[in-house]
Amino acid sequence: MSHPTLAPAIAGYINAANARDTTQIARFFAENANVFDEGHHQVGPQAIAHWIEDSGRRYQPRVEVLDVQHRTGKVLVHGLVSGDFPGSPQPLRYMFRLDEQGKIARLDISL
Repeated sequence: MSHPTLAPAIAGYINAANARDTTQIARFFAENANVFDEGHHQVGPQAIAHWIEDSGRRYQPRVEVLDVQHRTGKVLVHGLVSGDFPGSPQPLRYMFRLDEQGKIARLDISL
């Protein structure tokens, strides 16, 4: 799926996460990247790939991008996440920060 208003790393992350392709996830994140989701931090591409694998196994999530907003230093993505979890589908907000090379440096996922 193409997301024309998203930076390549963000679109790549969403596509790989939806496909549960953990072999591709690490390439979209900076070496010191940080993800905050469900009250936990994941630091570094390998920990992030493991988090995606674990979440995929437990919930089979799929994100549909509903809206993208560009703000100074960050990209807000509003998505509808469906999967095998109570309350599915659930609207979630993804706040991305990119580094100078265009990789994801930080991702915060919230309701």
